[in-house]
Amino acid sequence: MKRLLFVLVMILGLVGSVEAAPFLICDPQTGVTHYKLTGPAWVTSPVTAQPDGSLRMDIATANQGNNSLTVSACKTDALWGELCSPFVGFDFVRPDSPVGPLNLRLSN
Repeated sequence: MKRLLFVLVMILGLVGSVEAAPFLICDPQTGVTHYKLTGPAWVTSPVTAQPDGSLRMDIATANQGNNSLTVSACKTDALWGELCSPFVGFDFVRPDSPVGPLNLRLSN
């Protein structure tokens, strides 16, 4: 019984780690098929909308420090072609790495 419980806990731990990356998300929007983004080189565009029309973009590769990007919701219309909303800005800060160890030396 303990072994089964251990296996179950390990599986749940692995499932939780798969969803560990930070994501840029937005509320569902009817009819939206994709999102256009502008920003640093790590930003990919366009991003396909989720089935409910929401945005979910992995930002694990974001630059350390300040990041500024803009996002526009778009849909494709058979008659009018691509229709996009005005761009909305989004700023966030990815923490910097810690400074390396200071004053390394041997001690007795």
